[in-house]
Amino acid sequence: KATVSVLNCYRSGRTQQAGSGMGGLEKVRVGWSMSTRWTDPPMMLMLLIPYCLAQIYWVLRCLLAFDFVWMFAPAAVSYVYWNFVYHAAEPADIEKFLVFKDAALRKTYAGRKMPICEFYEHFIEGEVSLKDGADMLVTLDKHRNEFLNYKTTVRQLRFLIEQFFPQTSSSFKDKSATKKEIADHYDRGNDFFNAFMGPSMVYTSAFYRGLTQSLEIAQENKMSLICDKVHLKKGETFLDIGCGWGTLVRHAAKKYGAKATGVTLSVEGAAWCKENNKKDGVDTEILCMDYRDIPKDRKFDKVSSIEMAEHVGLANFQLYLNGVKNLMKDDGIFLMQVAGLRQGSNWEDVAWGLFMSKYIFPGADASTPLNWYIQQCEKAGFEVHSVETIGRHYSHTIHGWYDNWMKNRKAMESKYTPRLFRLWEVFLAWSVVAAGQGSATCYQIAMNKNTYDYPRDRWCNDSPEANMAFGN
Repeated sequence: KATVSVLNCYRSGRTQQAGSGMGGLEKVRVGWSMSTRWTDPPMMLMLLIPYCLAQIYWVLRCLLAFDFVWMFAPAAVSYVYWNFVYHAAEPADIEKFLVFKDAALRKTYAGRKMPICEFYEHFIEGEVSLKDGADMLVTLDKHRNEFLNYKTTVRQLRFLIEQFFPQTSSSFKDKSATKKEIADHYDRGNDFFNAFMGPSMVYTSAFYRGLTQSLEIAQENKMSLICDKVHLKKGETFLDIGCGWGTLVRHAAKKYGAKATGVTLSVEGAAWCKENNKKDGVDTEILCMDYRDIPKDRKFDKVSSIEMAEHVGLANFQLYLNGVKNLMKDDGIFLMQVAGLRQGSNWEDVAWGLFMSKYIFPGADASTPLNWYIQQCEKAGFEVHSVETIGRHYSHTIHGWYDNWMKNRKAMESKYTPRLFRLWEVFLAWSVVAAGQGSATCYQIAMNKNTYDYPRDRWCNDSPEANMAFGN
Protein backbone atom coordinates (compact mmCIF):
# COMPACT_ATOMS: atom_id res chain seq x y z
CA LYS A 1 0.00 0.00 0.00
CA ALA A 2 1.36 3.41 -0.95
CA THR A 3 2.10 5.74 1.91
CA VAL A 4 2.62 9.47 1.59
CA SER A 5 3.77 11.89 4.26
CA VAL A 6 2.23 15.21 3.21
CA LEU A 7 3.15 17.95 5.65
CA ASN A 8 0.95 21.01 6.04
CA CYS A 9 1.38 23.04 2.86
CA TYR A 10 0.78 26.25 4.67
CA ARG A 11 3.19 25.73 7.54
CA SER A 12 6.22 27.04 5.70
CA GLY A 13 4.46 30.30 4.88
CA ARG A 14 4.38 31.31 8.53
CA THR A 15 8.09 32.03 8.71
CA GLN A 16 9.24 35.13 6.85
CA GLN A 17 12.69 35.94 5.54
CA ALA A 18 12.77 39.68 5.02
CA GLY A 19 15.30 41.02 2.58
CA SER A 20 15.93 37.75 0.77
CA GLY A 21 14.88 39.31 -2.51
CA MET A 22 16.38 42.31 -4.25
CA GLY A 23 13.43 43.45 -6.32
CA GLY A 24 14.33 45.08 -9.60
CA LEU A 25 18.04 44.49 -8.98
CA GLU A 26 17.38 40.82 -9.73
CA LYS A 27 16.26 41.78 -13.24
CA VAL A 28 19.33 44.00 -13.61
CA ARG A 29 21.63 41.13 -12.57
CA VAL A 30 19.97 38.79 -15.08
CA GLY A 31 20.44 41.37 -17.84
CA TRP A 32 24.06 41.80 -16.80
CA SER A 33 24.67 38.04 -16.92
CA MET A 34 23.17 37.81 -20.41
CA SER A 35 25.41 40.56 -21.80
CA THR A 36 28.89 40.17 -23.26
CA ARG A 37 29.37 43.82 -24.25
CA TRP A 38 27.96 47.16 -23.14
CA THR A 39 26.20 47.39 -26.49
CA ASP A 40 24.28 44.14 -26.03
CA PRO A 41 20.49 44.67 -25.86
CA PRO A 42 20.05 43.68 -22.18
CA MET A 43 22.57 46.35 -21.17
CA MET A 44 21.07 48.93 -23.49
CA LEU A 45 17.62 48.21 -22.10
CA MET A 46 18.81 48.62 -18.53
CA LEU A 47 20.41 51.96 -19.40
CA LEU A 48 17.04 53.23 -20.61
CA ILE A 49 15.69 53.05 -17.06
CA PRO A 50 18.14 55.56 -15.50
CA TYR A 51 17.70 57.69 -18.62
CA CYS A 52 13.95 57.88 -17.98
CA LEU A 53 14.57 58.68 -14.31
CA ALA A 54 17.01 61.41 -15.33
CA GLN A 55 14.27 62.94 -17.48
CA ILE A 56 11.97 63.07 -14.46
CA TYR A 57 14.73 64.59 -12.32
CA TRP A 58 15.35 67.29 -14.95
CA VAL A 59 11.68 68.29 -15.02
CA LEU A 60 11.54 68.53 -11.22
CA ARG A 61 14.78 70.52 -11.09
CA CYS A 62 13.53 73.03 -13.67
CA LEU A 63 10.19 73.26 -11.88
CA LEU A 64 11.84 74.15 -8.60
CA ALA A 65 14.03 76.70 -10.38
CA PHE A 66 11.04 78.17 -12.29
CA ASP A 67 12.96 77.46 -15.51
CA PHE A 68 9.94 76.70 -17.68
CA VAL A 69 11.73 77.37 -20.97
CA TRP A 70 14.03 74.33 -20.74
CA MET A 71 11.82 72.14 -18.57
CA PHE A 72 10.52 69.87 -21.32
CA ALA A 73 13.29 70.30 -23.90
CA PRO A 74 15.03 66.92 -23.22
CA ALA A 75 11.66 65.16 -23.05
CA ALA A 76 10.61 66.72 -26.37
CA VAL A 77 13.81 65.57 -28.06
CA SER A 78 13.37 62.09 -26.61
CA TYR A 79 9.75 61.97 -27.76
CA VAL A 80 10.67 62.88 -31.33
CA TYR A 81 13.49 60.34 -31.46
CA TRP A 82 11.42 57.55 -29.85
CA ASN A 83 8.37 57.93 -32.08
CA PHE A 84 9.79 59.13 -35.39
CA VAL A 85 13.27 57.61 -35.53
CA TYR A 86 13.42 54.50 -33.32
CA HIS A 87 9.80 53.52 -33.98
CA ALA A 88 9.77 54.77 -37.57
CA ALA A 89 7.43 52.68 -39.71
CA GLU A 90 8.86 49.49 -41.18
CA PRO A 91 6.74 48.64 -44.25
CA ALA A 92 4.90 45.31 -43.98
CA ASP A 93 1.69 43.73 -45.26
CA ILE A 94 0.52 43.12 -41.71
CA GLU A 95 -3.07 42.36 -42.70
CA LYS A 96 -1.81 39.34 -44.61
CA PHE A 97 -1.36 37.78 -41.17
CA LEU A 98 -3.61 39.63 -38.73
CA VAL A 99 -7.27 40.57 -38.45
CA PHE A 100 -7.82 43.78 -36.47
CA LYS A 101 -10.94 43.99 -34.34
CA ASP A 102 -10.28 47.59 -33.30
CA ALA A 103 -10.38 50.34 -35.95
CA ALA A 104 -7.92 52.62 -34.13
CA LEU A 105 -5.41 49.79 -33.72
CA ARG A 106 -5.77 48.91 -37.40
CA LYS A 107 -5.06 52.51 -38.36
CA THR A 108 -1.97 52.63 -36.12
CA TYR A 109 -0.33 49.60 -37.73
CA ALA A 110 -1.69 49.77 -41.27
CA GLY A 111 1.07 48.82 -43.68
CA ARG A 112 3.77 48.57 -41.00
CA LYS A 113 5.36 46.07 -38.63
CA MET A 114 4.14 45.75 -35.05
CA PRO A 115 6.45 45.26 -32.04
CA ILE A 116 6.05 41.69 -30.91
CA CYS A 117 5.23 42.74 -27.34
CA GLU A 118 2.29 44.76 -28.68
CA PHE A 119 1.21 41.82 -30.81
CA TYR A 120 0.96 39.37 -27.92
CA GLU A 121 -0.76 41.92 -25.67
CA HIS A 122 -3.42 42.65 -28.29
CA PHE A 123 -3.75 38.97 -29.21
CA ILE A 124 -4.22 37.90 -25.60
CA GLU A 125 -6.89 40.57 -25.11
CA GLY A 126 -8.70 39.45 -28.28
CA GLU A 127 -8.10 42.71 -30.14
CA VAL A 128 -6.33 40.97 -33.03
CA SER A 129 -6.46 37.41 -34.34
CA LEU A 130 -4.54 35.37 -36.87
CA LYS A 131 -6.01 35.59 -40.34
CA ASP A 132 -8.06 32.64 -41.57
CA GLY A 133 -7.50 30.81 -38.27
CA ALA A 134 -3.80 30.33 -38.99
CA ASP A 135 -1.74 28.22 -36.61
CA MET A 136 0.18 30.30 -34.06
CA LEU A 137 3.25 28.06 -34.08
CA VAL A 138 3.53 28.04 -37.87
CA THR A 139 3.00 31.80 -38.00
CA LEU A 140 5.69 32.59 -35.43
CA ASP A 141 8.12 29.99 -36.72
CA LYS A 142 7.88 30.80 -40.43
CA HIS A 143 6.51 34.33 -40.78
CA ARG A 144 7.14 36.41 -37.63
CA ASN A 145 9.82 38.59 -39.23
CA GLU A 146 7.46 39.51 -42.07
CA PHE A 147 5.09 41.50 -39.84
CA LEU A 148 6.70 41.82 -36.39
CA ASN A 149 9.80 43.48 -34.96
CA TYR A 150 11.49 43.32 -31.55
CA LYS A 151 11.67 46.98 -30.61
CA THR A 152 11.25 48.03 -26.99
CA THR A 153 8.00 49.77 -26.10
CA VAL A 154 6.79 52.02 -23.28
CA ARG A 155 4.78 49.05 -22.00
CA GLN A 156 7.98 47.04 -21.47
CA LEU A 157 9.80 49.94 -19.81
CA ARG A 158 6.88 50.39 -17.41
CA PHE A 159 7.05 46.71 -16.50
CA LEU A 160 10.79 46.93 -15.77
CA ILE A 161 10.42 50.05 -13.63
CA GLU A 162 7.65 48.35 -11.64
CA GLN A 163 10.11 45.61 -10.65
CA PHE A 164 11.87 48.09 -8.34
CA PHE A 165 8.79 48.47 -6.14
CA PRO A 166 7.72 45.73 -3.68
CA GLN A 167 4.02 46.12 -4.51
CA THR A 168 4.53 45.33 -8.20
CA SER A 169 7.79 43.36 -8.32
CA SER A 170 7.98 39.64 -9.02
CA SER A 171 11.54 39.43 -7.72
CA PHE A 172 11.17 39.59 -3.93
CA LYS A 173 12.01 36.14 -2.62
CA ASP A 174 10.92 35.78 0.99
CA LYS A 175 8.96 32.65 1.81
CA SER A 176 5.50 34.18 1.53
CA ALA A 177 6.30 35.73 -1.86
CA THR A 178 7.67 32.41 -3.12
CA LYS A 179 4.60 30.56 -1.87
CA LYS A 180 2.28 33.02 -3.62
CA GLU A 181 4.32 32.77 -6.83
CA ILE A 182 4.00 28.98 -6.85
CA ALA A 183 0.31 28.99 -5.91
CA ASP A 184 -0.59 31.55 -8.59
CA HIS A 185 0.98 29.43 -11.29
CA TYR A 186 0.94 25.78 -10.22
CA ASP A 187 -2.35 25.63 -8.32
CA ARG A 188 -4.60 26.64 -11.20
CA GLY A 189 -5.88 23.09 -11.38
CA ASN A 190 -4.38 19.77 -12.35
CA ASP A 191 -6.71 19.52 -15.34
CA PHE A 192 -5.20 22.76 -16.70
CA PHE A 193 -1.67 21.30 -16.72
CA ASN A 194 -2.83 17.89 -17.87
CA ALA A 195 -4.36 19.57 -20.93
CA PHE A 196 -0.89 20.28 -22.32
CA MET A 197 1.57 18.11 -20.36
CA GLY A 198 -0.39 14.92 -20.98
CA PRO A 199 -0.55 11.80 -18.78
CA SER A 200 3.03 12.03 -17.48
CA MET A 201 2.36 15.40 -15.79
CA VAL A 202 5.98 16.50 -16.15
CA TYR A 203 6.56 20.25 -16.55
CA THR A 204 10.23 20.02 -17.60
CA SER A 205 12.18 19.19 -20.73
CA ALA A 206 12.00 15.63 -21.97
CA PHE A 207 14.86 13.76 -23.66
CA TYR A 208 14.32 12.33 -27.13
CA ARG A 209 16.15 9.35 -28.54
CA GLY A 210 14.85 9.86 -32.05
CA LEU A 211 12.19 12.33 -33.17
CA THR A 212 9.66 9.59 -33.84
CA GLN A 213 9.32 9.04 -30.10
CA SER A 214 6.22 10.27 -28.31
CA LEU A 215 6.28 12.92 -25.61
CA GLU A 216 5.49 10.30 -22.96
CA ILE A 217 8.39 8.06 -23.98
CA ALA A 218 10.73 11.05 -24.11
CA GLN A 219 9.71 12.06 -20.58
CA GLU A 220 10.42 8.55 -19.33
CA ASN A 221 13.79 8.72 -21.09
CA LYS A 222 14.57 11.92 -19.20
CA MET A 223 13.64 10.46 -15.82
CA SER A 224 15.81 7.40 -16.40
CA LEU A 225 18.64 9.61 -17.63
CA ILE A 226 18.52 11.61 -14.39
CA CYS A 227 18.54 8.47 -12.26
CA ASP A 228 21.44 7.05 -14.27
CA LYS A 229 23.45 10.27 -14.10
CA VAL A 230 23.26 10.25 -10.30
CA HIS A 231 24.07 6.48 -10.25
CA LEU A 232 20.86 5.75 -8.37
CA LYS A 233 20.76 2.27 -6.86
CA LYS A 234 18.22 0.14 -5.06
CA GLY A 235 17.72 1.11 -1.45
CA GLU A 236 19.41 4.52 -1.77
CA THR A 237 17.72 7.66 -0.53
CA PHE A 238 16.76 10.08 -3.29
CA LEU A 239 15.53 13.65 -2.91
CA ASP A 240 13.86 15.65 -5.69
CA ILE A 241 13.55 19.35 -4.77
CA GLY A 242 10.67 20.92 -6.64
CA CYS A 243 9.05 17.62 -7.51
CA GLY A 244 5.93 19.07 -9.14
CA TRP A 245 3.46 16.23 -9.61
CA GLY A 246 5.90 13.63 -8.28
CA THR A 247 6.46 11.71 -11.50
CA LEU A 248 10.24 11.53 -11.06
CA VAL A 249 10.12 10.33 -7.45
CA ARG A 250 7.59 7.64 -8.41
CA HIS A 251 9.86 6.61 -11.29
CA ALA A 252 12.90 6.46 -8.98
CA ALA A 253 11.01 4.33 -6.48
CA LYS A 254 9.31 2.05 -8.98
CA LYS A 255 12.07 1.54 -11.58
CA TYR A 256 15.18 1.91 -9.41
CA GLY A 257 13.99 0.78 -5.98
CA ALA A 258 15.03 4.04 -4.33
CA LYS A 259 13.60 5.45 -1.12
CA ALA A 260 12.33 8.58 -2.82
CA THR A 261 11.31 11.90 -1.29
CA GLY A 262 9.85 14.84 -3.16
CA VAL A 263 9.51 18.46 -2.05
CA THR A 264 6.90 20.81 -3.51
CA LEU A 265 5.11 24.01 -2.54
CA SER A 266 2.12 23.24 -4.75
CA VAL A 267 -1.01 22.07 -2.95
CA GLU A 268 -2.48 20.70 -6.18
CA GLY A 269 0.78 18.95 -7.02
CA ALA A 270 0.96 17.31 -3.62
CA ALA A 271 -2.61 16.06 -3.97
CA TRP A 272 -1.79 14.59 -7.39
CA CYS A 273 1.27 12.85 -5.91
CA LYS A 274 -0.80 11.27 -3.17
CA GLU A 275 -3.48 10.05 -5.54
CA ASN A 276 -1.06 8.58 -8.08
CA ASN A 277 1.12 6.93 -5.47
CA LYS A 278 -1.94 4.91 -4.50
CA LYS A 279 -2.77 4.11 -8.12
CA ASP A 280 0.78 2.97 -8.89
CA GLY A 281 1.28 1.18 -5.60
CA VAL A 282 4.44 3.17 -4.98
CA ASP A 283 5.75 4.24 -1.58
CA THR A 284 7.20 7.76 -1.69
CA GLU A 285 7.39 10.64 0.75
CA ILE A 286 6.07 14.06 -0.30
CA LEU A 287 7.05 17.09 1.78
CA CYS A 288 4.91 20.11 0.96
CA MET A 289 7.19 22.95 2.02
CA ASP A 290 9.64 25.62 0.95
CA TYR A 291 13.09 24.28 0.05
CA ARG A 292 14.45 26.37 2.94
CA ASP A 293 12.34 24.36 5.39
CA ILE A 294 13.58 20.87 4.48
CA PRO A 295 14.71 19.35 7.81
CA LYS A 296 18.42 20.01 8.23
CA ASP A 297 19.04 16.64 9.88
CA ARG A 298 18.08 14.69 6.73
CA LYS A 299 20.83 13.26 4.53
CA PHE A 300 20.33 11.78 1.05
CA ASP A 301 22.48 9.61 -1.20
CA LYS A 302 21.35 11.35 -4.38
CA VAL A 303 19.60 14.68 -5.01
CA SER A 304 17.97 16.22 -8.06
CA SER A 305 16.36 19.57 -8.71
CA ILE A 306 14.68 19.74 -12.10
CA GLU A 307 13.93 23.26 -13.37
CA MET A 308 13.18 24.53 -9.88
CA ALA A 309 16.40 26.46 -9.19
CA GLU A 310 15.39 29.27 -11.57
CA HIS A 311 12.72 30.29 -9.06
CA VAL A 312 14.97 30.81 -6.03
CA GLY A 313 16.35 34.12 -7.34
CA LEU A 314 19.93 35.19 -7.92
CA ALA A 315 20.30 36.61 -4.42
CA ASN A 316 19.28 33.27 -2.87
CA PHE A 317 21.24 30.99 -5.18
CA GLN A 318 24.12 30.37 -2.78
CA LEU A 319 21.63 29.76 0.03
CA TYR A 320 19.89 27.20 -2.19
CA LEU A 321 23.08 25.41 -3.33
CA ASN A 322 24.57 25.26 0.15
CA GLY A 323 21.26 23.91 1.42
CA VAL A 324 21.41 21.14 -1.18
CA LYS A 325 25.04 20.36 -0.29
CA ASN A 326 24.18 20.06 3.40
CA LEU A 327 21.37 17.61 2.58
CA MET A 328 23.76 15.32 0.65
CA LYS A 329 25.90 12.55 2.01
CA ASP A 330 29.60 13.16 1.41
CA ASP A 331 29.75 10.65 -1.44
CA GLY A 332 26.45 11.86 -2.96
CA ILE A 333 25.68 13.18 -6.42
CA PHE A 334 23.51 16.18 -7.28
CA LEU A 335 21.90 16.76 -10.66
CA MET A 336 20.47 20.21 -11.38
CA GLN A 337 18.44 20.72 -14.55
CA VAL A 338 17.93 24.42 -15.24
CA ALA A 339 16.53 26.57 -18.03
CA GLY A 340 19.01 29.09 -19.39
CA LEU A 341 19.38 32.02 -21.75
CA ARG A 342 21.73 32.83 -24.60
CA GLN A 343 24.92 34.73 -23.72
CA GLY A 344 25.03 37.99 -25.69
CA SER A 345 21.27 37.98 -26.25
CA ASN A 346 19.82 40.02 -29.10
CA TRP A 347 16.57 42.01 -29.09
CA GLU A 348 14.49 38.99 -30.09
CA ASP A 349 15.87 37.00 -27.14
CA VAL A 350 15.16 39.92 -24.79
CA ALA A 351 11.57 40.25 -26.03
CA TRP A 352 10.90 36.58 -25.30
CA GLY A 353 12.52 36.83 -21.86
CA LEU A 354 10.40 39.84 -20.89
CA PHE A 355 7.23 38.05 -22.01
CA MET A 356 8.09 35.02 -19.87
CA SER A 357 8.98 37.22 -16.89
CA LYS A 358 5.71 39.13 -17.09
CA TYR A 359 3.20 36.40 -17.85
CA ILE A 360 4.49 32.85 -17.33
CA PHE A 361 7.22 32.60 -14.66
CA PRO A 362 7.32 36.04 -13.02
CA GLY A 363 9.82 35.08 -10.33
CA ALA A 364 12.15 32.87 -12.37
CA ASP A 365 14.97 35.41 -12.27
CA ALA A 366 17.75 32.84 -12.04
CA SER A 367 17.49 31.86 -15.70
CA THR A 368 20.95 32.79 -16.95
CA PRO A 369 23.67 31.70 -19.37
CA LEU A 370 25.59 28.55 -18.44
CA ASN A 371 28.73 30.30 -17.19
CA TRP A 372 26.83 31.90 -14.29
CA TYR A 373 25.46 28.54 -13.13
CA ILE A 374 28.87 26.87 -13.23
CA GLN A 375 30.46 29.70 -11.28
CA GLN A 376 27.75 29.48 -8.63
CA CYS A 377 28.11 25.71 -8.29
CA GLU A 378 31.87 25.93 -7.83
CA LYS A 379 31.52 28.84 -5.42
CA ALA A 380 29.20 26.69 -3.27
CA GLY A 381 31.84 23.97 -3.03
CA PHE A 382 30.70 21.63 -5.79
CA GLU A 383 32.87 19.94 -8.41
CA VAL A 384 31.01 19.96 -11.72
CA HIS A 385 31.31 16.58 -13.36
CA SER A 386 29.30 16.94 -16.54
CA VAL A 387 27.10 19.39 -18.41
CA GLU A 388 24.67 18.50 -21.16
CA THR A 389 22.70 21.04 -23.14
CA ILE A 390 19.20 19.77 -23.90
CA GLY A 391 17.65 22.94 -25.32
CA ARG A 392 16.69 21.33 -28.62
CA HIS A 393 15.01 18.54 -26.67
CA TYR A 394 13.05 21.27 -24.88
CA SER A 395 11.82 22.66 -28.19
CA HIS A 396 10.41 19.26 -29.17
CA THR A 397 8.96 18.82 -25.66
CA ILE A 398 7.10 22.13 -25.84
CA HIS A 399 5.95 21.30 -29.37
CA GLY A 400 4.26 18.25 -27.88
CA TRP A 401 2.70 20.44 -25.19
CA TYR A 402 1.48 22.89 -27.82
CA ASP A 403 -0.18 20.12 -29.84
CA ASN A 404 -1.90 18.82 -26.70
CA TRP A 405 -3.07 22.31 -25.72
CA MET A 406 -4.57 23.07 -29.11
CA LYS A 407 -6.46 19.76 -29.07
CA ASN A 408 -8.06 20.78 -25.77
CA ARG A 409 -9.10 24.28 -26.84
CA LYS A 410 -12.84 23.89 -26.27
CA ALA A 411 -12.57 22.52 -22.74
CA MET A 412 -9.88 24.98 -21.66
CA GLU A 413 -11.69 28.03 -23.07
CA SER A 414 -14.86 26.92 -21.35
CA LYS A 415 -13.31 26.49 -17.90
CA TYR A 416 -10.35 28.90 -17.91
CA THR A 417 -11.56 31.65 -20.32
CA PRO A 418 -10.50 32.31 -23.91
CA ARG A 419 -7.99 34.92 -22.68
CA LEU A 420 -5.98 32.41 -20.65
CA PHE A 421 -6.15 29.94 -23.52
CA ARG A 422 -4.70 32.55 -25.89
CA LEU A 423 -1.95 33.41 -23.40
CA TRP A 424 -0.86 29.78 -23.23
CA GLU A 425 -1.14 29.48 -27.02
CA VAL A 426 1.40 32.30 -27.42
CA PHE A 427 3.61 30.98 -24.60
CA LEU A 428 3.88 27.46 -25.98
CA ALA A 429 4.21 28.43 -29.65
CA TRP A 430 6.84 31.11 -29.06
CA SER A 431 8.77 28.87 -26.65
CA VAL A 432 9.06 26.15 -29.30
CA VAL A 433 10.77 28.71 -31.51
CA ALA A 434 12.91 30.21 -28.72
CA ALA A 435 14.23 26.86 -27.50
CA GLY A 436 14.69 25.59 -31.04
CA GLN A 437 16.95 28.45 -32.10
CA GLY A 438 18.88 28.83 -28.85
CA SER A 439 17.29 32.01 -27.49
CA ALA A 440 16.47 29.83 -24.50
CA THR A 441 17.93 26.49 -23.59
CA CYS A 442 18.23 23.94 -20.78
CA TYR A 443 21.19 22.35 -19.00
CA GLN A 444 21.69 19.17 -17.02
CA ILE A 445 24.57 19.72 -14.61
CA ALA A 446 25.85 16.75 -12.59
CA MET A 447 28.10 17.53 -9.62
CA ASN A 448 29.52 16.29 -6.34
CA LYS A 449 31.11 17.76 -3.22
CA ASN A 450 34.61 18.98 -4.07
CA THR A 451 36.51 17.17 -1.33
CA TYR A 452 39.83 15.29 -1.39
CA ASP A 453 38.32 11.97 -0.44
CA TYR A 454 35.36 11.97 -2.82
CA PRO A 455 35.23 8.55 -4.61
CA ARG A 456 36.01 9.89 -8.10
CA ASP A 457 36.77 6.45 -9.54
CA ARG A 458 33.01 6.05 -9.94
CA TRP A 459 33.32 8.32 -13.01
CA CYS A 460 35.97 6.02 -14.47
CA ASN A 461 34.05 2.81 -13.95
CA ASP A 462 33.08 1.25 -17.27
CA SER A 463 29.44 0.72 -16.43
CA PRO A 464 26.17 1.77 -18.06
CA GLU A 465 25.61 4.24 -15.23
CA ALA A 466 29.02 5.84 -15.73
CA ASN A 467 28.42 6.13 -19.46
CA MET A 468 25.07 7.76 -18.81
CA ALA A 469 26.71 10.14 -16.38
CA PHE A 470 28.94 11.33 -19.20
CA GLY A 471 25.83 11.95 -21.31
CA ASN A 472 26.62 9.05 -23.70
